[in-house]
Amino acid sequence: MLAEWHLTPEYIINNWTDEKFNLMVEKLAERKARLAGVKTKKVSDEELFAKAGNMIKGEKASGD
Repeated sequence: MLAEWHLTPEYIINNWTDEKFNLMVEKLAERKARLAGVKTKKVSDEELFAKAGNMIKGEKASGD
């Protein structure tokens, strides 16, 4: 859980109230539940860069 927030236990103990900690845990659980239903697809490097290249070309064309 702390790795999700990139915080140390000391930081949370010294800077967060119990209310904030409970809210953050609740929101983390909600986010994980929401993301559990999301399907992900791995893409190859070539596919990723081809899609990114098309997006950049489209921005240049519309920005000219």
